[in-house]
Amino acid sequence: MANGVALSPDGKVLWATEFARNLLHRVELANPTTPTPIGTAVPYHFTGPAPDSMRVDSDGNVYVAVYGQGRVLAFNRNGIPIGQVLLPGRGEGHNLRSTSLALKPGTDELFIVTNDGDGGQGSNIFHTRGFAKALPLFSHR
Repeated sequence: MANGVALSPDGKVLWATEFARNLLHRVELANPTTPTPIGTAVPYHFTGPAPDSMRVDSDGNVYVAVYGQGRVLAFNRNGIPIGQVLLPGRGEGHNLRSTSLALKPGTDELFIVTNDGDGGQGSNIFHTRGFAKALPLFSHR
């Protein structure tokens, strides 16, 4: 159940999350359709509920929304964890359905979308800072 998919800024690394198996895949690309001979790896195994959507910033850092945990994990260009964003209320069981995120182009602003399920606090968009500026939208390149 691949879910999140992203490309590095130079287009040479493909990232994918596997929702059902809790994996972060990193695939080095020889060209747009071919992995390099020894360039595939699983640099991270998630614990608990699952990795969902992902985004990449201009430095190649990868941000993964973790559904069911109320947080976003950040990884460097090699897939090594470098930080996390814990959403308000998660300790009390709220905002755990963190499903997606966005980086505002030209800034380091990170927006995280979540839903409280039956917790009574509805849907929310949280705002914080990322590690580097977002890439320009594909339509603006």
